[in-house]
Amino acid sequence: MKRPAKSAAELEALIRVEMEELCAWPTGMAVTVQPDGETWKANIMWGGRDTDENLIEILQAVVDRLRSEFDLAI
Repeated sequence: MKRPAKSAAELEALIRVEMEELCAWPTGMAVTVQPDGETWKANIMWGGRDTDENLIEILQAVVDRLRSEFDLAI
């Protein structure tokens, strides 16, 4: 069954909203969505700070769930 499609900007906004509900969104953090084969991936940019493993785990869970719900509109 085909999943609903969202634009990269829509997926980025969904990721950010969910992350803000789960934890504090760090200053200087940005997320971009791009195609990845038959699906999409999220890239995180975080102005040179140390990686927060807990934050990355939460983010990965959010992205995995959204990837299972939505395709990337190309």
